[in-house]
Amino acid sequence: MIQIATSWLLLVPIIFGIGWFASRWDLRLENRMDERERMRQQHSTFKGLSLLLNEQPDKAIETLVKIAQLDPETIELHFSLGNLFRRRGETERAIRIHQNLANRDDLKLRDRDHAAYELGRDFLRAGLLDRAEASLNRVGDGKYAVPAKESLLEMYQVERDWKKAIIAAMELESLQGKSHHTEIAQFHCELGQEALRRKDFMGAEQCIQRALQAVPNHARALILQGDYAMAMERPAQAIEVWSLVAASHPAYMHLLADRWMVAYTAVGKANEGLDRLRDLLKTQASGELLDIVHKQMMNIRGPEAANTMLSEVMQHSPSLSALSKLAETRLVLEEGSANPERKLELQSILNLLRERTTSLARYNCGNCGFRARRFYWQCPGCNHWEVYSPARSEGVAPSGPSM
Repeated sequence: MIQIATSWLLLVPIIFGIGWFASRWDLRLENRMDERERMRQQHSTFKGLSLLLNEQPDKAIETLVKIAQLDPETIELHFSLGNLFRRRGETERAIRIHQNLANRDDLKLRDRDHAAYELGRDFLRAGLLDRAEASLNRVGDGKYAVPAKESLLEMYQVERDWKKAIIAAMELESLQGKSHHTEIAQFHCELGQEALRRKDFMGAEQCIQRALQAVPNHARALILQGDYAMAMERPAQAIEVWSLVAASHPAYMHLLADRWMVAYTAVGKANEGLDRLRDLLKTQASGELLDIVHKQMMNIRGPEAANTMLSEVMQHSPSLSALSKLAETRLVLEEGSANPERKLELQSILNLLRERTTSLARYNCGNCGFRARRFYWQCPGCNHWEVYSPARSEGVAPSGPSM
């Protein structure tokens, strides 16, 4: 038998002990290196954030890119970088970052949805609407479903693709539990108006009915329904429909007052139509309705009747517009007069009033304050629907853009 010296047996635990201590030492060194690396990354991250706060985006991006290259698992950092590039207008770089994330199978579904949403926004910023639509439609039913559908809805409105806008609005209703009936009614009205322009009367009627189903007694849908009746040469039916607008939405009557008079003239009742519009001036005496009624009064009954009407308006609803029309009417009445000084005085007053009313009269958006000379169903500034007051203002011009 092989004899083992007692001294060698004593060395075995010592060797094992040395090996154990060596492995622990290596582990401690590795942990220290990892800790130093984490500290460096944290320092770089804080440095990048500090540069952002100090409005130095170029240096911030350079710092954050280095971190992302060192640690490709920093998903949130990649999203932050992509958004930074998009805000700076570097959409190509933003697209590359978000496209890389969207195509990674090792990411969680939520992160892939986030990447698809951000990628869609990148494509929208770049004007690549087809690719934006495809990317936003990839977003699932999670956290980013609602913002993705909102982006799609906005895009479809910019493209004036009203059919897709209706579908997106209905999907948003089911996701949010929030009504989008007003927008849906307006989208159907847009389709109905387009159908009337190309004389697709059956299609127009269907769109108008769908708008009224979305929002019963909707002002714009009723106006279009009257237009449809006039296109079908049914003036009596148009008067009946527009009478609902006069009763329920009198503030919108200026949008159809001229066509109202055409319909009444077609049935041989021009004076009756004019009287009904004149009655509306008791509550709607400012803005375009007054302009239209004055024009019709001058044509049908003459300046004397127009002068009497405007004098009544100045008593219950005085305004610069009414005063301007009154000066215009009295100037016409002075045409046969032999008093040139009086005519010159009235002309000077009229010129001044026209200048003032032209510069001040605006329709104002109740959402963003955008001012415009004409009425819009959808604000050109913020793209919201039915935020314009139908009454034209004549006061001091509020702050905000105008056109």
